[in-house]
Amino acid sequence: MLCRGIRWPAEPGTPTLVLDDAQGHGHDVPLDPGTELGFTVLPGRWCLGHQLIKDRTHRTLVPYPSDEKLAAGTQCTRCQSLDESRPMHDFHRSGRAGAGLRDYLGQPHWLYVATFAHGTTKVGTAAGPSKWRRLAEQGAITARYIAWCPDGAAVRILEDLATAELGLTQQVRAASKARGLLENAVGIAELEALNAAAAAEARTLLSGLDAGILAGSYVVEETWEAPEQGRELLAGFDAHLLQPYPEYLSHGQHGFVVHSISGQVLGVGLLGQPETFVANAALLKGRKLLFGTYVTEPPAVQGALF
Repeated sequence: MLCRGIRWPAEPGTPTLVLDDAQGHGHDVPLDPGTELGFTVLPGRWCLGHQLIKDRTHRTLVPYPSDEKLAAGTQCTRCQSLDESRPMHDFHRSGRAGAGLRDYLGQPHWLYVATFAHGTTKVGTAAGPSKWRRLAEQGAITARYIAWCPDGAAVRILEDLATAELGLTQQVRAASKARGLLENAVGIAELEALNAAAAAEARTLLSGLDAGILAGSYVVEETWEAPEQGRELLAGFDAHLLQPYPEYLSHGQHGFVVHSISGQVLGVGLLGQPETFVANAALLKGRKLLFGTYVTEPPAVQGALF
């Protein structure tokens, strides 16, 4: 099975591990609490294909026709050049996009600020139908929507302004999100305060812009609702109880029980142990999995001394 990562639904609900067989047929696995997963990760990494965009609601995934492995990444050079979604992030500067992508970008978008476990806050965008899911799939700990925009070009102009004027990054690495849950540099209350302050500063910036720059956009105050599936991970993070998963999911054999999920990070149980282990499932994207009865041996975990 070729793994495409963890997909979250548009509205709060159960995420799934997205899997395709050799014929491109889906065999997604719902990741409900208590789900048991056992698999071997086959050596190598494969292209995930490219997207064709008909309009704002219809996309076609075109699998890579060859079984050639990749040296890195999740797309070959050919699929990168054919992917109709790639111009999305530069459209407000270049003006280049196909008809389908233009229709997608023509719908309302939201501007948000999201804060992650290691304390980094980013600014980002989400199309109307992806308003909740965009933040769920990224694994935000806390987030706030700061502006409604009439289209995808207007929202990206404001996103670039927030980066230029406030220093807010637009990207956070998947490995940092997983590592942040273990480092416990700050707690949930501190992350909430950081996010609230960043949102307030961004709203002040946007409120001072003239109408020409806003281009029909307006400031909003709305807090994102984190998914129920991540509560156990967040509680463990706040209590400094989480443990690192003892292996890398990019290779080898693995077997565990899913307890909790935040973005592309799994909180899992091993052989009935009471601890929750943090596993970075983003490492599974582009990997081929052979499912079976496998068990990950838990490491020796030293309990709290006090």
